[in-house]
Amino acid sequence: MPNQEPVKVSVWMIAYNQQDFIARAIESILNQKTTFPFEIVIGDDNSKDDTEKICKHYAEKFPGKIKYYRREPNLGMMPNLIATLANCDGKYIAMCEGDDFWTDENKLQYQTDFLEAHPDYSLCCHTHFVLAKNKMTPVHEDLLQDVVTVSTEQYLLHPFFHTSSYFFRNDTQPKPYPDWYNHVLAGDHFLVLFLSMKGKIGCLNKRMSVFRNHGSSVSFTRTAKEIKQNFVHHLQVFDQYSGLKFHKTIQRVIHKWNLVYKVYEPGGYFEKVLFFFKNIGFYSRNFTDVGGLKLLIKYFVPGSILRRVKN
Repeated sequence: MPNQEPVKVSVWMIAYNQQDFIARAIESILNQKTTFPFEIVIGDDNSKDDTEKICKHYAEKFPGKIKYYRREPNLGMMPNLIATLANCDGKYIAMCEGDDFWTDENKLQYQTDFLEAHPDYSLCCHTHFVLAKNKMTPVHEDLLQDVVTVSTEQYLLHPFFHTSSYFFRNDTQPKPYPDWYNHVLAGDHFLVLFLSMKGKIGCLNKRMSVFRNHGSSVSFTRTAKEIKQNFVHHLQVFDQYSGLKFHKTIQRVIHKWNLVYKVYEPGGYFEKVLFFFKNIGFYSRNFTDVGGLKLLIKYFVPGSILRRVKN
């Protein structure tokens, strides 16, 4: 019997309690049309619902195509992310979390063709949709070109593409990942930063995936202060990890996060207004990036009034 062609692309998927979504995610990957073999690698972090049952059904239906790993006991989000990446055997890795899905049957072929033709690029991504309250919305405006090249600094300032669009060379990952990466909340963000140190980022002007915005994501389960502190701390750690190569840009991003998130943190009205005035120069210079008039209103109109107006 002739040897089978090796898997070219591994589709990485992590899941935890996603029984309502994961079948659609898997089906959207199985529907891909490619000229090469690919696999789906699922890391289920000890789900308590029917996620395991659904994944096993697909793994048994598509032996050799789907690899299913159940983490018992659970590892936690970041260790599961890293462990599942280690289970991927393909030359390239595509990402699709268990609650997202793809909308273009040629997505894997497009991205493979791009990286095959551009050996100096480590990551290929694309624009996407958000699904919230049964409404599909395109995120950001269309790109001005069919392909846009994004540098590390540009990504730090404007991280506009989503995890469901990531497609990268397996051998450009850190080997091993630094210990501190186990504790980040924005694991996808820092993964892009790691990959960007090994090559360029190409972003395709094609909306080919959907981020499902629902109540179990980090932004819904952590406080604004926790999110900000974790992100800022790990930006500082990455600054050292990268040899201060992006120090000026990282400091600008940290300043932005401190200004944008302060308004959501515990504290009195006048304390926050004073903080805003101390940073008014930065606010003026980065008016659009920090939210423009919307941020100004959040600082100067008490939250109780804003909630009443919104309702």
